[in-house]
Amino acid sequence: MAALTGDRMPMPQIKYHRRARRHRRTSLPRRNNVSLNSTSLTALKLAALIAAAGAALTATAADPAKVENLRVTNACKYCDLTDAALPGADLRGADFQNANLSGANLSKADLSQRPMEKRTLSTNFESANLKKTNFEGAKLNGASFLNAYLRDTNLQGADLSNASFTSANLKGANLKGAKLDGVKLEEAKLCNTTMPDGSVNDSGC
Repeated sequence: MAALTGDRMPMPQIKYHRRARRHRRTSLPRRNNVSLNSTSLTALKLAALIAAAGAALTATAADPAKVENLRVTNACKYCDLTDAALPGADLRGADFQNANLSGANLSKADLSQRPMEKRTLSTNFESANLKKTNFEGAKLNGASFLNAYLRDTNLQGADLSNASFTSANLKGANLKGAKLDGVKLEEAKLCNTTMPDGSVNDSGC
């Protein structure tokens, strides 16, 4: 009886160990698969976010070559400087005829007249696209905005003394606190335009 008992007892133990080993062998790969899948999904999401950020920068940033050319030549006729960052820049007497400066930041920039040896150069924005351009606190005295598009443009606190806005579109523009001494507004379109005293001018609506 003792011999028989000794022969039978190891069998359940062997079966138990086999089951445990099988369980371990099948469970480990499953854990690894879950970890790999999670890592792959995280990597894909990160790559998508990086690509989206790069596309946004490409879409909104101005061409650095054009910005540098403006600094060197002081002119950017018919060029595209959308969303250009030029706060505080010295651009006195610059020529922006027919340029696209929509969304550009020119706050506190010096865009006043540039005295030359034989004549004085006035900054020229003739027929330029200045939609939502930020000119807050900029010096624009004597500048020409002939036929320029200044829809929703920020001109708060800007010095516009002796500037010309003849036939310019100033719909939605903000001129609160701006200096308008000697400014020309012949045939300018004023609609929902905030004037220096804070009042709204709808005469051109």
